Amino acid sequence: MSESHVQEPVPAPVFVDQSGLRSRLFRRLGWPVSVVGAILAAAMGSSLIGMQSDAPAMEIPPKPSYLPTKGPLSPSWP
Repeated sequence: MSESHVQEPVPAPVFVDQSGLRSRLFRRLGWPVSVVGAILAAAMGSSLIGMQSDAPAMEIPPKPSYLPTKGPLSPSWP
């Protein structure tokens, strides 16, 4: 088997931002978004660190131990 090592020409990019306007726009929008995200992450972290550990336990009522007298789930005893 012979393989051909012919390289196909790489197509030129369809759109190239020569002015750099798009990267500046993303940079201008990215900084405030990342600052807001960092503030939210710090607030969440501080709320987890400052959490009280002496919260009362949830009391679950005991399950009633009775059988229904009539109905579809009643036992079929005579």
